[in-house]
Parts: sequence; C-alpha cells; structure tokens
Amino acid sequence: MADTQTYSIETISKLLMLSERRCQQLVGEGIIPKKERGQYDLVESVQGYVKFLRERAFGGVANTDMHSEKTRLVVAQANIAEMNDAEMRGDLVRVDEIRRAVFTAARGVRNSLQTVADRLAVPIAGESDHHEIHDMIESELNQILGDMDKQWAHLVAEPVVDEREKDTES
Repeated sequence: MADTQTYSIETISKLLMLSERRCQQLVGEGIIPKKERGQYDLVESVQGYVKFLRERAFGGVANTDMHSEKTRLVVAQANIAEMNDAEMRGDLVRVDEIRRAVFTAARGVRNSLQTVADRLAVPIAGESDHHEIHDMIESELNQILGDMDKQWAHLVAEPVVDEREKDTES
C-alpha cells in the first residue's frame, strides 16, 4: 500500500474553510491528526473534522444511530412522565386495578344471585298469592341490583343515572 500524501496546515485550513490558527487548535485537541512536522494526512484530517462536527451537532454522540437512540429515549421518558401525570390526575388507571375491581364486583353479584333461592324458598313456600310472590322476587332482585350499583359506583368516573330513577323523577 502506498504512503498517503500529506499536506500543509495552509492547505488543510483552506479545504476545511477554517483559519490556520483554528486548524492548529484542532490539532492540539487531537481532532486533526499530525503525520509529521507541519504535514497532515488529507483523509484523516477531513474525517477527524467531520467527526468533531457530528459530535458537536448531536450533543457528544458520535454517530447518528446513537443520536436516534437518544431521541427515542427522550421521547419514551416524556411519555412515561405524561402517563404518570395523567395517573396522578385520575385520568389514567392501571389495568390490573380495574381487573381486580371488576372481578370483585362481579363476584359479589354472582354470590348474591346464587343465594336468591335460599333466601326466598321459605317465604315463598308459605305464600299462595302470586302478586305477593312476584313482589318478593322483585324486591330481592332490586336489592341485588342496588348492591351491584354500590359496588360498581367507584369504577365509574361520572354517576350513572338509573332509567328507573328517571321515570320516578318525571
């Protein structure tokens, strides 16, 4: 492989559009490598200066892949901060909390419905009036629905207006 041609600081400074003094400063900082006394490799000088400019443009990150990764990280951190803020305001809730609350409320309704027969069997057995039996069953179901409303009320941000309540208010 042939030796690379070297150039003076004057030529390098003209190529990089810098003053000779600035080029000497960059040599002192190790950005432009020196080959021999007063001579500099053209390719290494240009590459060193481009790397220097890239690092300065991207906040110390030498390549654009790292820059894009840094950008992704900043965006992800901003998203997390926004979600935490929304959660603190009550605009965002955790899925596991909702699942647990829904399961607990549904389990309470299921348990109430499973015991309807046990609660009503004896009182209904002594009744012969079908209107009274109907009223007992309806009362028991309304009790279960009322309990369900109480259990579900804390899951809903705005109060739910029951259609039956609308009818009685009018």
